[in-house]
Amino acid sequence: MSLEASITQLTDMGIPRPRARAALKRSKGDVMAGAERVFGGEFDYIASDAEDSGNEDATGLQTPISGSSTRETSAMDGVVNRPDSESSDFDDDDVGMIELGDFAEEPRGEDPYAGVFFSKDRAERLVEPVLEEIYATIKLPPGETDALGNPASQRNTRILSRGEWMSGCPEGGEQSFLFQLYNYLSEGSMACANDCGHTVQRKPEHFFPLFSDFPNYTRYLSSIIEQSCPRCGQVTCLACGEPAHGKNKAKTSSTGEIESLFHCSNIQGVTLGVALHMIEGAFGSTLDLSQVEISSPAPKKRKIKSLAKMIIGAAPDSDSSSGDDTVRHGVKKGTGYSGSFHEDTSGQAAAEKAQNEKDEKTATLLSQVAVYLPTLKRESGARTSDLLVHPTSLAHLRRRSGFVNDLLRNDSLMDMSNRSIIYRALMDWLEIVSSHEALATMLAMPSMRPAKIGPGPDSQSVSILYEGSPSPRELLENVVIQATAALKGLSGSTEKPEDTDESEWQKNRALYDFCQRLLKARDNIDKLLAAAKGKEFVDRMLESLPRLGAPNGGMATSAITDVKEVYEEWATRVRFEYCSLRSPDDETQFLHAYNDAAHKLVGMDIPRRSLAIAKELAILTTNLPTAWDTSIFLRVDDERVDLLKALIVGPKDTPYENGCFIFDIFLPHSYNQTNPLVKSMTTNGGLYRYNPNLYADGKVCLSLLGTWSGPGWISGKSTLLQVLISIQSLILCEEPYCNEPGWATQGGSAQSKRYSANIRRMTVIDAMANNIKSPPKPFEAEIKEHFRLKADAVRAQLEAWSVLDDGKPTVGEPSDFLSGVRGGVKFEEAAADLRKLLDELSSPTPAVRRNPTRATRKA
Repeated sequence: MSLEASITQLTDMGIPRPRARAALKRSKGDVMAGAERVFGGEFDYIASDAEDSGNEDATGLQTPISGSSTRETSAMDGVVNRPDSESSDFDDDDVGMIELGDFAEEPRGEDPYAGVFFSKDRAERLVEPVLEEIYATIKLPPGETDALGNPASQRNTRILSRGEWMSGCPEGGEQSFLFQLYNYLSEGSMACANDCGHTVQRKPEHFFPLFSDFPNYTRYLSSIIEQSCPRCGQVTCLACGEPAHGKNKAKTSSTGEIESLFHCSNIQGVTLGVALHMIEGAFGSTLDLSQVEISSPAPKKRKIKSLAKMIIGAAPDSDSSSGDDTVRHGVKKGTGYSGSFHEDTSGQAAAEKAQNEKDEKTATLLSQVAVYLPTLKRESGARTSDLLVHPTSLAHLRRRSGFVNDLLRNDSLMDMSNRSIIYRALMDWLEIVSSHEALATMLAMPSMRPAKIGPGPDSQSVSILYEGSPSPRELLENVVIQATAALKGLSGSTEKPEDTDESEWQKNRALYDFCQRLLKARDNIDKLLAAAKGKEFVDRMLESLPRLGAPNGGMATSAITDVKEVYEEWATRVRFEYCSLRSPDDETQFLHAYNDAAHKLVGMDIPRRSLAIAKELAILTTNLPTAWDTSIFLRVDDERVDLLKALIVGPKDTPYENGCFIFDIFLPHSYNQTNPLVKSMTTNGGLYRYNPNLYADGKVCLSLLGTWSGPGWISGKSTLLQVLISIQSLILCEEPYCNEPGWATQGGSAQSKRYSANIRRMTVIDAMANNIKSPPKPFEAEIKEHFRLKADAVRAQLEAWSVLDDGKPTVGEPSDFLSGVRGGVKFEEAAADLRKLLDELSSPTPAVRRNPTRATRKA
């Protein structure tokens, strides 16, 4: 083989050309020996740009990109740099091939990645070879059929290439182990374990064929793994070269395990490696390395307008959308207040059917692969490979468990419950991984996900950008928060009451058990992390995870200096809480508009309603929108979870901006077959009508609530979150005048501007100043902190609103103002009062004064 051909073979493995040339020189042209030296870190002292210092992209530099945490490297690079003084101390016999059959004897600590730094903010750019599909004809075990169902003895099958096997963002010495195992199992010969002189030539198609499903692969593997010597009859394991018992090699246990596939750690490594490639394909999480200039979509950010569009049936906008076109323009943009009562849901039904079919197929694959995961709780007894996990098994599990993150990113426990097949399989997987000391630590590692493919230095390579993403443990925390809320919603509903429909009770029990499994998995992971990495590590990790609760009376305590970031961090932390809504004067009563309705349901156990409430609470814990521009806070009674109070902060660029609007919510007897009951409590004592759809008596007009024409509440489908976001984005809109029937086309008119000016005055007087003076329970701390953090922004807002004001006095019914009815306080007077209150809040010891003259609703 020519020198150039040998160099090409090494560069195809992802080795930088300068290191390939040096390795071949040291190994006297032996390609495999040269590759082993590179993976052992022998040539890390050679800069990968030695031949072309002017072209960083072409060589895979380990040089940080200016202004970025990204570093560019070859996929095969090691992590240990060798000083120049050591480069001449090695001769051709110093480094030998590691015997793969001895992997199981190597001592390993509890944390195989101890000392390796992981960060979800990290990025790596790797140069990897373009993957060419390789096919080979393989002999099938008896009983196999072709695509038409006819008996078949052989098949032309695609082979998992070395590049695919080694693809992914490497850490530590992973690449060396992966390279060695692939070579060991695909090249060279295996001698009979009896040393009779007979050998078997190993080929890639022995261990790396890609079948249409996992059972076909394991059946094929079991048919070739134990080789019987034609000379002496000795049975030898093709994966490690050691003697095998040769009895019932294809025997399958009740759990799906094939006995012969647990003989050694090598077979464990290859089985899991190929299986995880199959799982990646099933989830569609692999990149096509035969193409370039392909980028993955940017991570979606939660946007209020996106959520609003989702609830009215429009597709969410992408992050690349430009302009300020939002859905807060009232009816002229589509508010959901008018239209047909009957919606065509056939498309949704078809999508759900397709999703269920895919989930069932993928869940089956996960369950089939899970029986080969290392576990100390194997029914048939722990094997050597369970105790001492093969390094390539760890490498593949770390790199190719993106599907765990994808499933845990689902921020809806309701959706998880509806897709129970795939999530039960996920929980089975997590229970196995979280119970093994060598695997559990990986759940706390941020994963490196391929984000973008670009052209490589030549036509045979590509540049792949890997970006860090949250660890499975971090993503699990959001789900745990939801599960905790769901369990509270199910409190008292896990025991079957008399005269209760069996199926309804079983649904409650299934959700209860699922939530308990989530909490158990969390506890297992944290326990083993503490054992492997120390309690201090776990404490730091837990401190960084999302959590509910408001220490220091709801005050923001973040060390962040940017006020917007401080506000959003604080709002996210306190957006959902349990509290007592009982009256301090009479604990039998609730400080709630639906106190009487709540008393009528005392002692009633309604399983369907309990399940619906549990799912709702789970969604609300982590999905309430919080942002500098607008947020929603929710408080749930800690005993009666059907009683809630919401605080909606008026959205930016509306007459309601930064005002605090309170709503009392009750989930009635037939919830969620029927809509919740909602009443506006921010009315200045029943004097202010803030919107054509928000009456002074508290009535909220919304089609979802059945109080307005248009698409209404969909039994069992619609949610309280939809109601809250409808109010936030569609009622508290830019031009509330357009929400009045018959005025929808008058956006921008003089009447609309006068209407909005009056709403702004009402917001300053009542939704701001009155709420600071007499903050309503249970949002006292949140209202004060909201205005303290936003004091400067509100002052600037008052200046801008002063310019827009028309100098008219405030009236409680805006339509009266249009008719010439006399009003009260003018804008400048109200603004001056609010500025004083903001100054008091901003002082070191704010003295928020009570409002002795706050209006009370007339009888």
